[in-house]
Amino acid sequence: MPPKRLWEMKWTELVEYVKNVNDVAIVPVGSIEQHGRHAPLGTDTLNAIKLAEIVSERTGAVVAPPIWYGAHMYHQLGFPGTIPIRADVLKEYVKDVIRGLANAGFNKVILLNAHGQQGALVSALHDIVPEVKIFVALATLWELARKTINEVCEEPFRHADECETSISLALYPELVDMSKAGKEHPPIFIDSKFLGGTTWLPDAGFPHHNISAFYFQKDTLKLGVLGDATKASKEKGLKIVESAANTLIEFINTILKKFPPGKSPFK
Repeated sequence: MPPKRLWEMKWTELVEYVKNVNDVAIVPVGSIEQHGRHAPLGTDTLNAIKLAEIVSERTGAVVAPPIWYGAHMYHQLGFPGTIPIRADVLKEYVKDVIRGLANAGFNKVILLNAHGQQGALVSALHDIVPEVKIFVALATLWELARKTINEVCEEPFRHADECETSISLALYPELVDMSKAGKEHPPIFIDSKFLGGTTWLPDAGFPHHNISAFYFQKDTLKLGVLGDATKASKEKGLKIVESAANTLIEFINTILKKFPPGKSPFK
């Protein structure tokens, strides 16, 4: 089926749909941020939108309008093309979106994040659920497909790198210029053995969102890449996207089996 987009629906159609067909809303959350000289500023949001639409086609879940602007880690600030909003602003914005979706009859909301801003989104989730009493989940693209990313990519996922560029090549190749792809591995303050991914831990240490171990990108990067984008391929990207989609599809189907349309775990 074609993806079900909230902004294309009539309100009367929406009321019947969430009551009788599917009451899961997927909110793509991304950013406007530099992604090297080879990939678009909207990479994160485009990744979330495209993945959400693939999942919608296979489940009937409704794709809500995306959140284009995102919060950023301190070291990303000031790089041309990156437009950050404050984390507390993002948190309150997301809470308002969830309030509106709950009012529309959605009993399950999935925030589909493809940018590094988990702290604000997790905080929004825990603030809003006691108020609206609906199911809310935060899904992050690279966590949905972490096993596949580790299998198909030669380097750990970072930014505008092999992994992220591969996803871009799979979803919107017309916006990627691989002739300008490059590689950079900027220095950090600490030994890399202590540094994990955006949310996952190494054997002992810190997720990299939990530590100020980085120099400012605008002072240390020439390309805007953390990793090696030249190793990216459409084939790798397709495997990553399919893995993330399958995980989210199974998750949605499992939730709907236990709590059919019109039912919330809290009501």
